[in-house]
Amino acid sequence: MVEKEELRNRIARIVASTRFPFVDQETWPKSRQTIVNDEVKRYAISTEVGVLYPNIVITDQNGSIYEIGIIEFGEEISEKSVPRWRALSNIVPYGREFKKLFFYVPESYEEKTKQLLDDNEVNYDGIRVFMIEHQTLKIIPYITRNDEYDHIIT
Repeated sequence: MVEKEELRNRIARIVASTRFPFVDQETWPKSRQTIVNDEVKRYAISTEVGVLYPNIVITDQNGSIYEIGIIEFGEEISEKSVPRWRALSNIVPYGREFKKLFFYVPESYEEKTKQLLDDNEVNYDGIRVFMIEHQTLKIIPYITRNDEYDHIIT
């Protein structure tokens, strides 16, 4: 069985390469950069809870954070994670109405994630479910709050 951190890194790389941008997305500015913090920590963010390395960081043409993606496993979806989630939400900019923060969680943890975020007033854009079926990663949107374009199964 693949160790949890190796699995997280693999999921982050696949999500980054298939959703940031989507394979056929024509509206993704060429100046945006997708950075993955996997075995190599490439993008550190100083926050009120310390230095964090979100799994996926998208930067704009100035190198500023545009959006963030976080891969969470079931045991991490708890009150203990809320300060880290809030710190990232405080840093990421708004989309149309909500912060450009995306959560990727295992199947059956989507409602718990939503409840924790909503109960603790953490601003976010989307929650996605990840499933591994027949050695293939599947991403299913659960909530998309800014842009329906992002509500795509991959």
